[in-house]
Amino acid sequence: MNHSKKYIILIIAALVSHLAAFAQDSLSYYLEQAALYNPRVKASYLEYSAALERAPQAASLPDPSLQFGYFIKPMELLGGNQVADITLMQMFPWFGTLKAAKDEASNMAMAKFENFRDAKNELYFNVKASYYKVYRTIKELDIAEKNLYILHSLEQLTLVKFRTAEKSPVSSSGASNPPGANMPSTGSPKMGSSGNSNQGGMGTGTNSPSTQSSSMGSSGGGMGGAMRGSGNDDMVNLLRLQIEIHELENRIASLKDQLATDKVSFNRFLNRSSTSEIFTGDSLLQAPIPLDILTLADSLRNHPMVKMFEAESEANAARLEMVTRMGYPMLGIGLNYMVIQERAGNTDMMNGKDMTMPMVSLTLPIYRKKYKAMRHEAELLREAAGLSAENVSNDLGVRFQQTLQNIYDADRRVKLYTAQAMLAEQSVQLLITSYSASSTDFVEVLRMQQQLLDFQFKQVEAVVDKNTSIAQVVYLTGNQ
Repeated sequence: MNHSKKYIILIIAALVSHLAAFAQDSLSYYLEQAALYNPRVKASYLEYSAALERAPQAASLPDPSLQFGYFIKPMELLGGNQVADITLMQMFPWFGTLKAAKDEASNMAMAKFENFRDAKNELYFNVKASYYKVYRTIKELDIAEKNLYILHSLEQLTLVKFRTAEKSPVSSSGASNPPGANMPSTGSPKMGSSGNSNQGGMGTGTNSPSTQSSSMGSSGGGMGGAMRGSGNDDMVNLLRLQIEIHELENRIASLKDQLATDKVSFNRFLNRSSTSEIFTGDSLLQAPIPLDILTLADSLRNHPMVKMFEAESEANAARLEMVTRMGYPMLGIGLNYMVIQERAGNTDMMNGKDMTMPMVSLTLPIYRKKYKAMRHEAELLREAAGLSAENVSNDLGVRFQQTLQNIYDADRRVKLYTAQAMLAEQSVQLLITSYSASSTDFVEVLRMQQQLLDFQFKQVEAVVDKNTSIAQVVYLTGNQ
């Protein structure tokens, strides 16, 4: 073997190894791609990032105010003429107001983060469920095509049996032969010596030569009818097979259409072309049932949606504290600077000197209705968020129990239909072998073949249902 052939073999081996590794880890790859490119997850993360920017905004002091006034005609003062007035003022909210505002913004950002987590976890579940659905359709299509091949083989076998029955000599005992052709010889001495008894028989008309010939002729016709009946049975079997073949071909066409739809549904989660190919491998490993699955119910309170409403409740508690302190006065500290122009003839020592005046201001929150309404609003929102968290937790508990039931049911169905499909496949092989030897009813062969197809479909469905239910448990408990 030359070096070029060795090089080609090494490349092929590397490609096969790469494809095998990709087949085992394809779902993980798709999950990574979905997390990177799914629009909903990216939008949720951007919303969380935007919410983080509100904390420094809420913790900042109000902008200071600067006022400037210019006198078109200078105002005469004792110390000169005032030509301009500049005022700078900074307001300070009541103690603790800014901290409460920052806490509210931080908790709302945490709520957005939990919403992002839920979007990502739900995406992972949807990708898994859609992946399993694509696998199921592909596997059912493969099973249907294999069964179609078996039906075509049965069709060829039945066609051979039908043609063999057509070529059999059914007319050799019919009316074309002489009436006595199938009769035994009547001229033997033994027949003549028993003339008295035969005469008695002839008197009754039961053993006359003509009657005997007629009965033998009718017997030959019965054999011909049996042969023709066998041919008719083979023809009926052939028609039954063709009916089943047409139904299975229609099912295969339907599965191909379903596969195209499943691919579009899957690829949208990855935000890629709807016609992109999906690699699922030849077999789907059953996801193991977690050993601590019954204790996972305690993890339902860690679900992102529960955490999101809890964060909203804490945010509204901080908002209540903030609006309460907003009802207290705000303190303002400022500086007033007056520009003084020197006036001629004024001998005062302050003539022409600018003046600086510190200032303090205080707001008077005397309109209490709005502050009362703001506090009431915050209290209602906090209570609503707490009730929403409780409601979500209750719903998760019900869904978790339903999912547990689905897991155990699917696990039982996997074991049942795996064993049933194995037994049915063995039965089909034995029946086909027996039918080829013309000792088995064709209807039984066809019925068992249909049952095998049904068991194989149900076995694939059970594996997919089990994996999907386990993926849902992972999503409900938030343990991605």
